[in-house]
Amino acid sequence: MNQEKIQQLEAEVKDLFVKSENKNWRTFWSVHLKPVIEYSKQMAEKYGANFEAVWAGAILHDIAKITNEEPHDEIGSRKAYAMILEKGFDEDFAQKVKQIVLKHRCRNYPPESLEEKIVASADAMAHFIPPFHLWMFESLDKDFSQIMESGAKKIKRDFEEKIFFEDERKQVEKQYEVLKGWFEFKM
Repeated sequence: MNQEKIQQLEAEVKDLFVKSENKNWRTFWSVHLKPVIEYSKQMAEKYGANFEAVWAGAILHDIAKITNEEPHDEIGSRKAYAMILEKGFDEDFAQKVKQIVLKHRCRNYPPESLEEKIVASADAMAHFIPPFHLWMFESLDKDFSQIMESGAKKIKRDFEEKIFFEDERKQVEKQYEVLKGWFEFKM
C-alpha cells in the first residue's frame, strides 16, 4: 500500500520537473533526481534502513528547487512534510521524510539517522555523474571561472564530507578524480 503511494508521489514529482516551464528543470529529473533515488534505494536495502522513508526522502529532497526557493533544504522539508501528509501517510513517517530532506545538504543540519545519511550520500554521489555538471554549466548564471571554482569546491566537499559510507565513496572515486581534473583546468 505505501509503496503504491510512493510510486504515485515519484510520478507526480517527476512530472513537476519534466513538464516545468523552466527548461533547466526539465532535465534535472534525469541528471540528478533519478540517480539520487536509485542510489538511495540501493543503500537502503544494503544497510537495512527504512526503505520507504529513504525512497520518499530521495524523491522530495530537492522539491523546493522547482520553485527556486532557498534555502531549499529548509523550505523543501516543510513542503515534503505537507506532501507526505496529503498522501495519507502518518505523522511519524512524515517527520522522518521531513528530517531526511532537511539534512540532505549536510550544512546547517547534519544527518544523524541512517536514512538521513543514505540520502545525503546519494545526493553527493549523483554529483559525480558528468551530465550533472554539464547541466550545471548550462543552467548557472555565472562566468566560467566562477563555475570552475565552485565546482572544484563542491566535488571536494561532496566526496570528503557528504558520503558517509566507504563502499559508496570507493564507487565514485574514479569519477571524482576525473571531475577534479576538469575543475583544475587552467586557462
